Amino acid sequence: MATIDEVDTMRDARDVDGLIRALADPDEFVRSQAALSLGTLADPKAQEPLARMRDEDPSASAREAAATAYKWVVGRLQEVEATR
Repeated sequence: MATIDEVDTMRDARDVDGLIRALADPDEFVRSQAALSLGTLADPKAQEPLARMRDEDPSASAREAAATAYKWVVGRLQEVEATR
């Protein structure tokens, strides 16, 4: 189990793998914070785990956070692609 502070530390350290693991935390608030943190980092590795969480998480608020984060990641990837 992670804490919100640990999720913030992972975000600050750009620990994408740790944040992806936190998406499976039993605490819906930790999952939500991990999803939003992944969205701010916009790492392509987060796209599939966020999509899965958006579709399957038992918590409506966590699904909403994952959907928002997913849009941020996809939007950033589209921006990068447009500059090529």
